[in-house]
Amino acid sequence: MLPYRASSPQLLLGGLVAGGAVAGVLANSLLAYDHRSFWVYNKGFFTKGSKDGGADLASHFADYYVIQREFAFLYEMLGFSEKDARWISLGVSVFTQVINEVGDGFDKTQGFSREDVIMGTLGATTAALVSAAHVDDRVGVRTSHLPGPTYSHDVYSADLKLAGVARRLGLEVGPARFLLFSLTYSAKGYRDQNATPDQRQRLVGFEIGLDLEEMLNAVKARRDTWWGYALHVLGDNIRWPYTAVGMRYDLNHDQWRGPNNGNFP
Repeated sequence: MLPYRASSPQLLLGGLVAGGAVAGVLANSLLAYDHRSFWVYNKGFFTKGSKDGGADLASHFADYYVIQREFAFLYEMLGFSEKDARWISLGVSVFTQVINEVGDGFDKTQGFSREDVIMGTLGATTAALVSAAHVDDRVGVRTSHLPGPTYSHDVYSADLKLAGVARRLGLEVGPARFLLFSLTYSAKGYRDQNATPDQRQRLVGFEIGLDLEEMLNAVKARRDTWWGYALHVLGDNIRWPYTAVGMRYDLNHDQWRGPNNGNFP
């Protein structure tokens, strides 16, 4: 379902999209921060003592999953086949991720992170494989970037879409088609200057939430119109606050928390 599709591959526009993505991340890294000579930050993977408790790594995975998915959709609109669009968007996403980290390597506080590159590449590759297997109607990943202390209100989710599962199995599940079952990751207190180290949490959870993608489709707001496409970019890819409830296991304190919405205490 495309709002527009060129009759043949638009190579120049495709190149401009890739170049614009690279230029954008370079500008963000090189113009928005204070600089120093190139350095590498070895942050580790999802550890208790890491700077962000692994939330930044979950963010890179989810963000580049979404980026690859939407770039593939865009390249299809530019006239590329579904297969070509998928792998071109994967290459653009991974290259953009690497360039972004190279730029961060000159930033005083961030540094080049191998872990970020690995997680971003895994996210983009996962999106491409999900598309290649034609199971994106059943599974997906959503990102989260809310105002406030960085990552403290964010929840990243890997979703099982009940509507897609039911359709594939030929089942009629009624209103349950508007629900998602999700596995989540979040970290709290790591960037909050008012939080003490013992208040930090790394949370692995499960939850039931609203499938905004299916809800939009049900009211005929589909990706085959420009306004529907814009709504789906926001509804399909972002885990919005107060749209889910679940339980979360705090790895730092070995205890369950919830039921709650995950974003706020």
